[in-house]
Amino acid sequence: MSTLKADVDAAVEILGFNPKSTKEIHFEVEMTPYMAQYILTNHNKANRRFVKSQQNAIRKSIHDYGWLFDGDSCAFSTDGNLTEFQHRLQEIADGNVTLKVWIATGVKPDTFVQTAPPKNRTKWDAVYKTDNTATPDEVTTLEQLLKRRRGSGVQTQGADTLSMTNASSMFKEWKNRIRVGMNITEPFFGDGKVKRFDPWQRQFNSWATLMVKTGKAPEAKAFLKLLKKHLTTVDPSEKCLLFTELDIFFRSESVAYLAGEKKAAQVHYILCKATDRFLGAPKGDCDFDLKYADSNHEKMLVKSPTYYSFLINPQGAPAPVTLQVAP
Repeated sequence: MSTLKADVDAAVEILGFNPKSTKEIHFEVEMTPYMAQYILTNHNKANRRFVKSQQNAIRKSIHDYGWLFDGDSCAFSTDGNLTEFQHRLQEIADGNVTLKVWIATGVKPDTFVQTAPPKNRTKWDAVYKTDNTATPDEVTTLEQLLKRRRGSGVQTQGADTLSMTNASSMFKEWKNRIRVGMNITEPFFGDGKVKRFDPWQRQFNSWATLMVKTGKAPEAKAFLKLLKKHLTTVDPSEKCLLFTELDIFFRSESVAYLAGEKKAAQVHYILCKATDRFLGAPKGDCDFDLKYADSNHEKMLVKSPTYYSFLINPQGAPAPVTLQVAP
């Protein structure tokens, strides 16, 4: 008997089907841990690199939701090698579980490079499936405001971050406020006259939404109206001390060269401190009164009422513990 025929016979005996088939078919099998390990050992010679982070993501999904049927197949190319499903097979082998799995055979080896890959799933996709009125900017604003509500350190206890699993429910909770907040910022950004702050529009949207949440929508409108007037006027008499000093702080070396999350957080601190000052002096005739050494979570927590009011857990109370009661 040839080696090739022996390999095929062994596969059929162990798996109940021939992975090296030209037949383009789907069928269901009871995948045992032994079968899964056999496939990984003998029929996974031309696959993508095994990625530990993907394995961990699958393991977490199984832990949280169990094994779910999502329509995906354990697919084999005509040369008998896996094209998809290696991480899930590893979980079947490691978890010592037997599951119903759909098998696909007859996949052409070149389809991996010739077919367009599926679009990556995003949080906006998760929201759009349940609310097709949602926009990417709204979901980005949601993600940003949840991050700002968390703060850092012990204040993050019990605070949500946006994920694929909670995106839809969190958007439902925040949608109306986000839309009011973005309507507040639209006149500020809409005509393109304040391009200096364009990269930070999501931070402004987040701030405006949190102002809506804390009952200060009118103050947010007045704040942005005055800030825009200050930034677009050439008449020195039309400018105000608050935003003159804010602008100097924003352009300072300590802030100007920040990037990414550090810059985003800094914009949030600046807006919160400026709001504190504006609420006490609606004409902007006051100092900005923020030093870079105080522009951080720990100092803002005790020195900025606005920043404090935005946090979901400003006192840093421990998250409630859910007790598992035996049936």
